[in-house]
Amino acid sequence: MNLFRSEEHVRRWDRFNGDSAAGIQPVAVWAQLFSAEFFRRRAEPDYFLLLLNDELEGWDAMLLALGLSGPYWGS
Repeated sequence: MNLFRSEEHVRRWDRFNGDSAAGIQPVAVWAQLFSAEFFRRRAEPDYFLLLLNDELEGWDAMLLALGLSGPYWGS
């Protein structure tokens, strides 16, 4: 992950790829995403079991609240 001062700076970056534009988000959005239960519980030994059983709730609702649609936000 790269942090930039503004979206303008991102777009002027020589390695910018327009296909990744949907991933340009303010730090506050990234902080909210990474503080979700989905991420906080990654170190637990049964994490993948929790994923398989859909026991990590709130992920979809949080994405929708942030105006994001899923793993490939632009789609």
